[in-house]
Amino acid sequence: MKKLFRWINPLVFGASKTPCHWLFSHQVMVLQFKGRRSGKPYAIPVSYMPGDAAHGRQLLCMTDMNGLWWKNLVDARCIQVTHRGKQKDACVRVVASDLSIKREALAGFCRRSRASAFFSGVGMKAGEPIREELTAAAEQHVLIELTLAT
Repeated sequence: MKKLFRWINPLVFGASKTPCHWLFSHQVMVLQFKGRRSGKPYAIPVSYMPGDAAHGRQLLCMTDMNGLWWKNLVDARCIQVTHRGKQKDACVRVVASDLSIKREALAGFCRRSRASAFFSGVGMKAGEPIREELTAAAEQHVLIELTLAT
């Protein structure tokens, strides 16, 4: 899977800045940041969903805790995102240990997209995530909360 993403991610990043962004920008955005130690620039496409913040400025994304890239965001205050074809500034907050917050967010992702449920390892029953699987998956994920600048 990593090899596939190494090939796809640059394509998504490039397309995110073109008029073709509409093909995926309703559920995929690109996070752009620098490595905390190396200073190397990163552009990581992620699935997202709107959060609960006022005025639709909050976006949520989740990633597997075993991935390394999200650790660059732990001490970051603001990053750049390409969202719906536009480059924007966003404040970032990483939630790695609060299981209840992660579980609630992951449930939202699973309800919104069966693909998110599948890739998270969460089964669905009658449109709802299976609670035990949701809890286990939330323990293995990190929530990234983004608040877009006005």
